[in-house]
Amino acid sequence: MANEIEMNFKVTNKEGLLVFLKSLGEEKTQDIKMTYLGKQGDESFYIRIEEISDENGDKKVLTAKGNFVSNDGVNQRKEVSIPITSSPEQYIEFLTLIGMELRDSKSKIRHHFHIDDLEITLDEWNVEDLGNRLEIEGLDESKVKEFASKIVQYCNPTPSK
Repeated sequence: MANEIEMNFKVTNKEGLLVFLKSLGEEKTQDIKMTYLGKQGDESFYIRIEEISDENGDKKVLTAKGNFVSNDGVNQRKEVSIPITSSPEQYIEFLTLIGMELRDSKSKIRHHFHIDDLEITLDEWNVEDLGNRLEIEGLDESKVKEFASKIVQYCNPTPSK
């Protein structure tokens, strides 16, 4: 079980941000369909099924994310992921049978960079209200914050959850 340390930002200049990130590291892209399930009456906990396509082929992953704590713009929470070995529909059927409810489905294009021991992702969502989002994730909170200070001209300066 991993404990995520991350900062998230709404992107205001996608093209400029991509040029900046490409100057620091190699870009990998993925097409991702995400299906969300949750507990009735609990918006803080969810399970998602990711169907991921990239240059390495296709994979499917089931992920559970717990409540998160936000401190000074840095979010932390537990996350557990396991590979899906059969159809996503079977997992959805199983999860709804044990009381989870199907919430929604979204797709995105993910631009992924590994820079200075950090995982940097820029997500282009198919949902206009979400817009483009940047996530900076790592094991060292100070490194996450330091990198966040370098991207402020491309993003809303206030971190989001």
